[in-house]
Amino acid sequence: MPDWFYRTVSRPLLFQLPARTARDFALGFMSTLTRLPLGAAMIDFLGHMRAPQELQRQRMGHVFPTAIGLGPYLDTEASALPALARFGFGFVEIGPVRIQKDQSGSLIERRSAQQAIRFSASALGLSLAEAEARLRAFKTRHQPLLIRLAARTETTAAQATAECCTLLDRLAAQTTLFSLATLEQAQTQNWTPEEWQTHLQTVAGHCAQSNQSVRLLLCVPNEFPAHDTTEIERWIAPALAAGCCGIQLTGSVNEGADVLVGSPAFAPARELTRQLRAQFGPEITIIAAGGIHEPAEAIALLNAGADLLQVDTGLVFSGPGLPKRINEALFYPTAQGQPADQTRAVEMTWFWTLLLGIGMLIGSVLALAIAATRVVLPYDESFVGLRRAALHAINDRLLLFMAHDRVSLAGTMITIGILYLGLTLGGVRRGLHWAQQAILYSALSGFLSFFLFLGFGYFDPFHAFVTAILFQFFLLAVHSRLAKPNNLPAPNLREDWRWRRNQWGQFMFVLHGFGLVGAGLAISAVGVTQVFVPEDLQFMQTSAAHLHAANHQLVPLIAHDRATFGGMLVASGIAVLLPALWGFKQGERWLWWTLALAAPPAYVAAIGVHFAVGYINLWHLSPVFAAFVLYAVGLTCSYQYLCAQPRETTSASAERLSTATVKQA
Repeated sequence: MPDWFYRTVSRPLLFQLPARTARDFALGFMSTLTRLPLGAAMIDFLGHMRAPQELQRQRMGHVFPTAIGLGPYLDTEASALPALARFGFGFVEIGPVRIQKDQSGSLIERRSAQQAIRFSASALGLSLAEAEARLRAFKTRHQPLLIRLAARTETTAAQATAECCTLLDRLAAQTTLFSLATLEQAQTQNWTPEEWQTHLQTVAGHCAQSNQSVRLLLCVPNEFPAHDTTEIERWIAPALAAGCCGIQLTGSVNEGADVLVGSPAFAPARELTRQLRAQFGPEITIIAAGGIHEPAEAIALLNAGADLLQVDTGLVFSGPGLPKRINEALFYPTAQGQPADQTRAVEMTWFWTLLLGIGMLIGSVLALAIAATRVVLPYDESFVGLRRAALHAINDRLLLFMAHDRVSLAGTMITIGILYLGLTLGGVRRGLHWAQQAILYSALSGFLSFFLFLGFGYFDPFHAFVTAILFQFFLLAVHSRLAKPNNLPAPNLREDWRWRRNQWGQFMFVLHGFGLVGAGLAISAVGVTQVFVPEDLQFMQTSAAHLHAANHQLVPLIAHDRATFGGMLVASGIAVLLPALWGFKQGERWLWWTLALAAPPAYVAAIGVHFAVGYINLWHLSPVFAAFVLYAVGLTCSYQYLCAQPRETTSASAERLSTATVKQA
């Protein structure tokens, strides 16, 4: 559920359901999706969420792909971890894990006004048996796995120690990163300092005996009194002395016997993080969590001194794209610091994709000139064995019909050329990987469509000539080097009205892209099978059998036009779809103008030629008008976001992050 679908369709519907029902449905859907043959690949394709390699961090003997981790409160039963792990996280957590889970309460209450979720504290997490079953089914790809350990609430200090050691023994084969969540229990039951110290030393010693690479953190409540040095010395300092390598915040605040996860936990998390960093220095690892619902809040916790962060309810109230947006904000200072690339242009991808776009544009303009004048070329006449006048004699609307196909094809090719030029100059030249992928996937689909019409025995020399030249540019683009990302706009850190409206704009472009791909596949299928639709034959007032009887090469000639047009629609659909899925970022004005300038040639050609030749059938033209409406709405809704000048406060926050990023790296 990308943000453009979640914020426009899914969230309004899910928020009408009870919190548990909505959660179970969403997690169940994602869990089922990853079990399908191409389900995981679909998540990666729609989201394009993997963190840039530059965001890697090394802490506690682990390499984290990014500082952003998945907290335990979104998927409390760890049922959809294979899907959630693909959302751009650097690590994932499950827990708290207990020997046995208390089933006395199961409250889940959504509080939209507070942007929080209330849970029964005793029912959170998993039993040991459940955790083992989940972990057997879950294979992390490249992220560390963090397991939060807890004891049953009714146990004594000695029993809690024994239970935690048992959990370590059973789970140490799954990970070497654990968090000890017994501090709240120790405070509630008034453990003596000696009991607390013995508990810590025993558990930490058990870690060292079982595996020297095991790392243990102390889980500290967000509401811990940050400025009470006496409490810090009593509860936290002994844990670090006993061998804990860092501190993890619980990410929640208490509300009676229940816990509240979400925005109310953010302010305590920031204050506690700042105090812990000031008191214990840079050596310990701090994992901050609580109410991260926007990139600005993630930056605030990093600036307060956190090394790593955890996100959970942010995916509920903001959207599944939140980790990606945070990663983009973290990457911004890195990209801005890249030195200018001195590589020769001919060695760079953008040079060859630029030639690919220019070549497509020149070829399409020539095709339009031919289609709008004589329609058929000498080699067309040679193939059918008839001159232009003879073709007109067979059916006085035949050349008009062929012109309608070829003008529509040329207009679509012009659109593709403009898209390639815009994606190259605005994206590929600035090292944007998604722009490169959009061009290459689009071009590949176009080249593959060249073979659709060969089965009819017709070889178009002009088409083959243009394809051969462009294919060389394509191969050189594939084997050349993409620049490192540079000159990126300041990231969007807040969910303002521009961002929310843009979700609708992005949704419209995604629908438009998928629609073009579907239409292209359908037209290609018609072109290589029945060739004509009923409206075509009605316009020419004839039948396919009559045309075939008049000249057995005539239908293959028309099929060639149809198959080519369908292939170009697929290519244009991909060139619109992939930027819509991956490239909508605040301030990317060039992308909006690329999309705005690319559309008119295709729509003017497709609609104009129908009226010019008299092929006016509203049912036949309705998909074109529907697509144009989607495009226009998409441009309107995305304009303020894509063309907005980033606010100075946004830029300033991102620049402040630069210092924090360097320190944490």
